[in-house]
Amino acid sequence: MLPLKVFDVFLSLLGSAASNILVVKETEAFMDPAAFSAVRFAVCAIPFIPFVFQARNDVQTRKAGLELGVWMSLGYLIEALGLITAEAGRASFLSLFTVIVVPLLQSILGTMVPTRTWFGVLMSVLGVGMLECGGTPPNVGDLLNFLSAIFFGIHTLRTEHISRTTEADQHLPLLGYEVCVVAFLSSLWCILGGSFDGLQDNDNVTWTLVWDWMVTFPWVPALYTGLFSTVLCLWAEIAALRDVSAAETVVIYGTEPLWGAGFAWFLLGERWGTAGWIGAALILGGSVLAQMYEWFPSESKDGGKNDQKRELMMLTDNQKQNHNLSATPVVVTSKDVINVQKK
Repeated sequence: MLPLKVFDVFLSLLGSAASNILVVKETEAFMDPAAFSAVRFAVCAIPFIPFVFQARNDVQTRKAGLELGVWMSLGYLIEALGLITAEAGRASFLSLFTVIVVPLLQSILGTMVPTRTWFGVLMSVLGVGMLECGGTPPNVGDLLNFLSAIFFGIHTLRTEHISRTTEADQHLPLLGYEVCVVAFLSSLWCILGGSFDGLQDNDNVTWTLVWDWMVTFPWVPALYTGLFSTVLCLWAEIAALRDVSAAETVVIYGTEPLWGAGFAWFLLGERWGTAGWIGAALILGGSVLAQMYEWFPSESKDGGKNDQKRELMMLTDNQKQNHNLSATPVVVTSKDVINVQKK
């Protein structure tokens, strides 16, 4: 049976991957992406200001939150730029590159990635390709979404490590610092972009123009993408990554386009062909494959003992290198690692 925390990740997918790209893409059709991003992430940050103030003297939490905020800012802001010219379906496919980035980085940095995770990666990539690949030729927006997926992958990898070295009661301050960084950089992008593009003329700004802008601003998409598909999902990710490895988590994220296609099925009336159904099956299969060991933990008694010893050695080495990019190594089951940390 899947750990309870895994369902938090699936919940985050419903709000984030399934609908976030679609909402942002539709909003950017009539709204400047810089202004929308600034308001969206300001909405994220406001509820967390008290938690940030409460943890203002916690240097470790502040440094970790600022780092995660930078990685997340790069991912979200580059994604917003990419969606100006990229198709929403293709953007969903390119966002799946995160599934490849995390195991690849973990492997390069010395973490043992289970073979089942690599099979899950392959199945998910093939599945999304069959489900959503196609359309217009590649463009600059596709390249930006590709880069965005890399930064999201690094963010997931670092979130795994930081969430396991941070006390549970510091998760909200950690998340607060994170979203405040994104809000600040988004606002900076909006101010600088408006100045250079001539979109803002301070001499002609009046209260009437400000009021008209506030009335016509898409507040519902901003509140939805800010509070639900960003804050709730980031909180669920931090909580889930205490019990699930980053490599396993991003394979679960591979179901993102599947949920998006499901929303399109019910809300937009879109229908799948045969290739779409096969792709959907591959995506689900890849996600399930990444979690099969949690269902059948006793493959080999001797192998399990050896793996536990290897985990203890790797965990000790990792604790000595808190500032490295590497994630907390999770080879067999995350429950064993959590128990080790408690001792």
